[in-house]
Amino acid sequence: YVFPGAASRRFEHSLGVSYLARQFVDTIRAKQPELGITDADCLCVEVAGLCHDLGHGPFSHLYDGRFLPTINHNHDFAHEHASIGIFDHLIRSNHLLPAFELFGLGEEDIQFIKELMLGDKSEGPAGFEWKGRGNKTFLYDIVANKRNGID
Repeated sequence: YVFPGAASRRFEHSLGVSYLARQFVDTIRAKQPELGITDADCLCVEVAGLCHDLGHGPFSHLYDGRFLPTINHNHDFAHEHASIGIFDHLIRSNHLLPAFELFGLGEEDIQFIKELMLGDKSEGPAGFEWKGRGNKTFLYDIVANKRNGID
């Protein structure tokens, strides 16, 4: 009722997050060139924004927080972990690594995209190896900000 033309579907949300994340990192890069943000960094943030919610079930948080606990009382489902698994599956099953390479992204960038989707080292699934991106830790706050919960 507040925004009659607004939509709240996951697809539109992901497109919007991808767009805004890219705008944000591009602005930081333009205003603070001393940070050394590269084209690859910007593209990684953009892809992470697009893919960060792949792991949500139907009806998003209702499914994750209400439905899953009723059928599995010991569940420890995190949509971020599922998003990473789906992202890996999409790359593998569709042989997308060459497409990433066309844009100058390699395995280390794919790892960085997954880290950006998690937002914080403590959010990683069991066995997830966090590699980091040097002194660019501020980039982790753009897509999945664990300080204030904004994505």
